[in-house]
Amino acid sequence: MIPALIPILIAGAVAFTVFSIKRARDRARQKAMEQLALHLGMIFSTDDSYGLLPQLKGFELFHRERRWLGSAGRIKNVLRSTVGDTEVFLFDYSYVVSTGKSARRITQTVFFANNKNWYLPNFRLKPENWYGKVLAAFDKSDINFPESPEFSNRFWLSGEFESLIRKKFSPTVQQFLVESPPAHLEGNNYYLLAYKPRKMLDAREAEVFFQHCCQLVKLFQEEGKLELLNLAEVTPAPEIPLEMPPIPAKETRQYGD
Repeated sequence: MIPALIPILIAGAVAFTVFSIKRARDRARQKAMEQLALHLGMIFSTDDSYGLLPQLKGFELFHRERRWLGSAGRIKNVLRSTVGDTEVFLFDYSYVVSTGKSARRITQTVFFANNKNWYLPNFRLKPENWYGKVLAAFDKSDINFPESPEFSNRFWLSGEFESLIRKKFSPTVQQFLVESPPAHLEGNNYYLLAYKPRKMLDAREAEVFFQHCCQLVKLFQEEGKLELLNLAEVTPAPEIPLEMPPIPAKETRQYGD
């Protein structure tokens, strides 16, 4: 009887050890992100108290999760602040991927910006690797800028309303992304998302990543102000002088005529 329990006891001990290690890692991660929030002067929340997950379901990143044993995507360790009139967040997003035989949870660091004054076209931007360059020969969805070959060679940019995307990715924005790429970007209306796929950044990496993303937010803010300024400074159409028809002379009548 006792020998038959040995495998069960061993399995239980292994499971308990794995659980303890994971819990210790989760606590260490929470403490590190809480310290980062304090350092950056941001508000920290251990869970998704802002209801971010339902808002972000439309993005490609949040379509990757696969429900497994009732487990879905989760957002934890949320840092919140503002950059000008833009609400910004940094958080850990985890989801389960399954091959059918096994499953594992992926956790990565995500930046999210929300500005109701933005009108971003629906777009996706990612580094263009060798596979992307081969694919570009057959897939014409990649938006390139002939005047900026370095940007076009480094990134795959696609989305709806190409003319609006070209306008939003000004030379200033392109140059910034070439020098300080935040990796993958997704935009939609007044939402902006940035992340490095399947990579959870440590506190130092997360700080650099967050600062780069905030600089990009400022550039989009300036682009938006320029658009509003251009609308306000529309030159009115020149006034066209009206040619009035000549007023006919009054007829003079004599009484009695």
